[in-house]
Amino acid sequence: MAMEIKPTQTGITQPISQKPLQTHAATDMSNETTRTSTVTVTSAAEDLIEMERALSELAGVDEAKVALLKQQIEDEALQVDASDIAGNLIAQEIELL
Repeated sequence: MAMEIKPTQTGITQPISQKPLQTHAATDMSNETTRTSTVTVTSAAEDLIEMERALSELAGVDEAKVALLKQQIEDEALQVDASDIAGNLIAQEIELL
């Protein structure tokens, strides 16, 4: 089963030579190898690619800190202040607005 994708957004281009092939391909699906597509990456997509690259370069998990927190939890030495956590979450949400 073939699916035809029609461009509906700006930034997506289609070569003129492809249009007759698409019209012909609707009646003859055996000629799919001659169809071509052109995709133009928008600036938003380029930004996402750059963000993904930057995120992949970030440091991983601080294993020493995780081990320390686990030990503090096991020893019941870690004091959690729910109001402090709630305040920090609210501050982060306000910062995002």
